[in-house]
Amino acid sequence: MLTLQFGQCGNQLGYDFYSLINQDLQSKSFAPNDYTENSISKWYEISEKSGKQIAKAILIDTETKVLNQIIEKNKKDNWFYRSKNVITTGDGGGAANNWAYGYLKNGPEFEELVLEAVRVELERADRLDGYLCLLGCAGGTGSGLGSYVIKSLRQEFSTKNIISILVFPFTFGEVATQNYNIILSLAEIFDNSDLIITIQNERLKKELCYKLAGSSKNDKINYPNDLNKIACQKLISVFQPTIDDNAKYNKVNYMISKLVPHPGYKFTSIESNAVNLSLTDTTALTWQSQYRYLKKNLIVSYYESTNCVNQTSKSLANILITRGSTKCNTKNFLQPDTDDFKNYIDLNKNDIYSQNMKWMINEERFTHFHQERKLFNYDKLATVITNNSCIQKTLDDIVRKAWTTYTYGAYLHQYKKFGLEDDDFLKAFAKVEAQIASYKSLESI
Repeated sequence: MLTLQFGQCGNQLGYDFYSLINQDLQSKSFAPNDYTENSISKWYEISEKSGKQIAKAILIDTETKVLNQIIEKNKKDNWFYRSKNVITTGDGGGAANNWAYGYLKNGPEFEELVLEAVRVELERADRLDGYLCLLGCAGGTGSGLGSYVIKSLRQEFSTKNIISILVFPFTFGEVATQNYNIILSLAEIFDNSDLIITIQNERLKKELCYKLAGSSKNDKINYPNDLNKIACQKLISVFQPTIDDNAKYNKVNYMISKLVPHPGYKFTSIESNAVNLSLTDTTALTWQSQYRYLKKNLIVSYYESTNCVNQTSKSLANILITRGSTKCNTKNFLQPDTDDFKNYIDLNKNDIYSQNMKWMINEERFTHFHQERKLFNYDKLATVITNNSCIQKTLDDIVRKAWTTYTYGAYLHQYKKFGLEDDDFLKAFAKVEAQIASYKSLESI
């Protein structure tokens, strides 16, 4: 995989992502012979001079502050970014939290620089499963420049998979123009990505607070570092190797084909109880308790809104990934790789799946991978990457707020001075509303 990190959010997330993968590789946990080899070949190259790991990543930002901080921190690591893959402009002016500025001005300026760096990485690689794009939706660089580069990647390398990791801001607002930026970026990224994994800061904060509430230490939230680490744990639990990596399973192509059986449904999210595992002795947590936790989160949406609390959501497809030992002396233990296990957690039964997708084969809705090796020293870790209707509640709220702002003409002049017109806004609204309608149809009977 080749990772592209956009803006402050994407670069901070990307640095933590590679740092945690490196920590995983340094872990003393038992590892199958091919686990370390597969992981290194997926995310790193080995430097012939120093023997250190070189991240397969390109760092992209319109200002230098965050990049300089990352490069300085990276000097102390036993892995590093390639200096030629750090792409920025000399003025360091940023994108003004403006999608139009990032897309229409920065996009053409950065396009050839980024594509040339991608071409060089492709020449170095023996093979490439696809691109992993990390970006935030609230500001101008991630949303605007990010969506422009993703469109360019689709046009230039049309046969390669593109997975976009989109970080949604807090609903109470990080940037005044964030709802405009989200709508405009989603309209572009949805068309040009094969799979979209959404990460919501609101949900990450709840998980972090839950962790601190169960801790005996007087820990304080270190924003955004703690949220980034939780997000990266989720991503790594999905993308690190499993025992099926030498077969067709768990390849990026296979994962996309399972999670996105129809081009109108590309939004996924990750449910994991990695944070919960740190609350107590991990040996006391059973697989069954984790399965119950995951099923509850798949069925019930905890998105807080005056109109949406504890709303039942319906799945289109789910992939479960379990990591840790399957050895247990209790009578009721169910091996994660058996049919009894699948029946136990009900992930292949009709009650959590939409009944409107009759063209889907029931057996195709649920896929399971397992890895005996522990991840982050958790004895048992279960993760589900799910394509379900929960996302429509988040998007509906964003569209509602954006429409209200648009109706009053607020901030529109900041976009129009860079060439964006009313028709562009209306087309973006129409695309996102169509995506919402598609996911709402999963819940209708």
